[in-house]
Amino acid sequence: MRPTRWWVILGLLIAVPAPAAEPPCPLDVGTCLAQFELMRERPWLGVGLDSDSTGRRVVTRVEPKSPAQRGGIRPGDVLQSIEGKPPTEWFASKAGWGPRARGHIEVLRGNRTVALEVPYQLIPEDKLANIIGIHMVEGHLAYMHPTPERPDHGP
Repeated sequence: MRPTRWWVILGLLIAVPAPAAEPPCPLDVGTCLAQFELMRERPWLGVGLDSDSTGRRVVTRVEPKSPAQRGGIRPGDVLQSIEGKPPTEWFASKAGWGPRARGHIEVLRGNRTVALEVPYQLIPEDKLANIIGIHMVEGHLAYMHPTPERPDHGP
């Protein structure tokens, strides 16, 4: 087989859409991007979170050199409170903080509660760009298929 054919086959394989890792975003693209813009002014912890069957926020990953890593948060920790508030409430408001401020976080580690002090910082631009890019592809573009009602959405 000639090398050109291999490139064509490789190109076709790359063009096949992969399943999205996240569900479709309920926001339109403009509103979604505006929400991401707000992230520039909010503290970044540097954790990946998932909800367990009881709705608790479980740390799935900790970014290297992130505030969470410097504060001692580990994968498997369950966020109990941030600044004395439930995690969902804190993530929704994030009021009253400043860059370089330290925050108080309680996690459930095993069967005991651990109090941690975590330095807050703004999200690095490269991290924010990466998060936005992945979300736009997986939360928006992966679900844009032409339909009779919306023929303008498609490849």
